[in-house]
Amino acid sequence: MRFRSPPRSGPSPRPGPEPVSPRDHLTWRVEGGTRAHPVILIIMFFDRPLTWDAFVAWHEDICATTPRMRAFVRTGRRFWHRPCWVPETDFSLERHLSHLTVHGNDTRRVVLDAAAALSEASFPPGRSPWHGYLLDGLTDGSSAYVLKVSHSIADGMRLRQMFLRQADRGQQSRRPQRAAPATEAQLGGTDNEAGRFGHRLRNGIHFAAEAINDMRESPYPVPERQTRFSRTYFACRIPTASLRKTASAAGGTIHDTLVAAVADGLHTYHLAHRVERPLLRVFSPFALAADSSHRQTSPMGNFWFIVRFSLAMGDPDPRRQIAAVRKAVTRTYLDQDATDWMGAVARFGPYLPMRLFEPAFLRLCASHDFGVSNIPGTRTPLVVGDAEVVEVYGVAPVMGFSVTTTLLSYRDQCHIILNVDPEVISDPADLYRCIEESLKKIIRA
Repeated sequence: MRFRSPPRSGPSPRPGPEPVSPRDHLTWRVEGGTRAHPVILIIMFFDRPLTWDAFVAWHEDICATTPRMRAFVRTGRRFWHRPCWVPETDFSLERHLSHLTVHGNDTRRVVLDAAAALSEASFPPGRSPWHGYLLDGLTDGSSAYVLKVSHSIADGMRLRQMFLRQADRGQQSRRPQRAAPATEAQLGGTDNEAGRFGHRLRNGIHFAAEAINDMRESPYPVPERQTRFSRTYFACRIPTASLRKTASAAGGTIHDTLVAAVADGLHTYHLAHRVERPLLRVFSPFALAADSSHRQTSPMGNFWFIVRFSLAMGDPDPRRQIAAVRKAVTRTYLDQDATDWMGAVARFGPYLPMRLFEPAFLRLCASHDFGVSNIPGTRTPLVVGDAEVVEVYGVAPVMGFSVTTTLLSYRDQCHIILNVDPEVISDPADLYRCIEESLKKIIRA
């Protein structure tokens, strides 16, 4: 790879301090440890070469409208003091953008390998934790883009909205938005709050006992202290209409269909490698509406509710697999009684020393066989300069669990990427093959 420094950009307006929310603080603390590296990647493939000037202008526009892209986390003097997002001193895009030349015959494989390598490095202290890379040298003459961003800046849905705002600029003044899932406050309702509190308390105690029991028999080892974070990525595309048709026939959603396919593929992989896992545990984030009670000066941040559930393996019927996922999600999330365990961890985690918090949190994550995310994209083509995006992938981090799958829909395709920890999964390529075969099988059902 060859590096060329970008020109120094002009000054940008500086945002004021912004308190770090509990969920943002959780991901920021984990990232500052030695056992996990929770960064999100966005990988784009263009239909033609993207000029450096257009690339810089794209980020100047983003940073001008997104204060958090020009800020970093400053800790308080005491552990009970909330950290804040504060403006990066002498902010310049020169510190956040790079131009790389890659070499290889397989364009997608070269870009995915480059993205995996770029994701390993930590962000420099005192700077906003993100970096953009323009990649050229691809065999078809086009360009690719890799955005590496700390999970503390935003979750996948907030990044999606950032890119949609970019796509809307100069086109539509407003894009119709889907109704957001219920917030945590809305999940509880207002009728008979005393009875509801008691019921939820019992659910919380039951959940804690179940989680502790699961932590005692984790499918993966708890991450050890590391000096590097190796990852392997695999990507494929599936027509959205095909997944939607299968999901509808089984009474589920595209997300349910993705979970069923990944679980079936992982089960096939386990059988081939003589691993006994008849019951798989799933870690899946669902987006929440932004909390209006939190003083939010940036349209970014983490607003999610984690659903964890178990799936029994062995049913060969894809439609019954999808129906089982739908039933599990409904039982744990849509029944108005779900336990917001990640919200509780986020609120109480800052009061635990890092030497206790990090291994305990990752042990909880490691009690899941895989994580899965689904981010609805846009049907409108994304354009940077005069280059149109033809493929776009989102890479969710692995944290404790060593397999994550992320689906990002764009135009008429579902772009699916598998993120594997090769230090734990002995044959990542075979795992991908099994999951890809399960996806093909499920859309033929």
